[in-house]
Amino acid sequence: MSDLLDRTLGDAITLTVVDRSDGWRVRADRVQLENAVLNLAVNARDAMNGRGTMTVTTGAVGLAANAVGHCPAGDYATIAVADDGSGMSPDIAERVFEPFFTTKETGKGTGLGLSQIFGLVRQLDGEIEIVSAVGEGTTVTLYLPRDLADPVVEADPEPSGETDGGDTDVLASEQAAEPAVDSAGLRILVVEDDPRVLASTINALEELGHNPIPCDDPVNAAALLARHGAVDLIISDVLMPRQTGPEMIAALRPIFPDVAVLFVTGFAGESATSEFGDHQVLRKPFTLAGLERAVIAAMAPGRPSPPRQIAAE
Repeated sequence: MSDLLDRTLGDAITLTVVDRSDGWRVRADRVQLENAVLNLAVNARDAMNGRGTMTVTTGAVGLAANAVGHCPAGDYATIAVADDGSGMSPDIAERVFEPFFTTKETGKGTGLGLSQIFGLVRQLDGEIEIVSAVGEGTTVTLYLPRDLADPVVEADPEPSGETDGGDTDVLASEQAAEPAVDSAGLRILVVEDDPRVLASTINALEELGHNPIPCDDPVNAAALLARHGAVDLIISDVLMPRQTGPEMIAALRPIFPDVAVLFVTGFAGESATSEFGDHQVLRKPFTLAGLERAVIAAMAPGRPSPPRQIAAE
């Protein structure tokens, strides 16, 4: 992720990446884990006001029971993001993983990023440790259980469609219920105001073999669609400062009537789907398999109405 972090953090951040993991592995969704690291890095950048030194370190450690939080005894791979920024008082550090808690100004952040990291780590039976002091910077360390299974070697799928378990089983069974859709190599406009989520989604779509076009402001979407010609799909966040995703699509529809749409949201309160029309809705945080399913569903002929909520896991 070093190149992605460099591009996201900017030239004023000196980034050092240190691998002390001894080759230890964890079992997790790659996109979710990348997004967690990206969220931690961007929060560290903001704590340094965009200028300073950041170190991302992987490690390997054996822990006794409850040595960190409520973790069971065992081996843990660690990912630590350290900054030399403003640091936090103990009362602030205790609350940073609460949903919607943020010390940023209105419009600068929702506080959801860190709560999603907390949810991911707990889902993996891991723990999080924060070491911080005002004026002395912050280190956030993720402790993820070591996975001792043999690494999975990816191979071309067999014509029979058999899978080897995990998310691929879910993906295969759900795709069987979908109409046949050629969703390879789509040109996709991604509209997202959060640079962390935008970068992560672009990276995921490229990994799936698509051609994503980033757009960090919904008011620029029309110009980008006109510039890039035949765009197959728009993936859009819902709540954005200058224009919501549904408002943007409503304005674009008379000009670009044939472009498919997929809304992405992290807010449970947006479950009222009338504003989404007949478009698919994907919940954040999502896995690579979840994103692939959502793209296939959004491109399917005769898209369902009302929209179907696609699970993030």
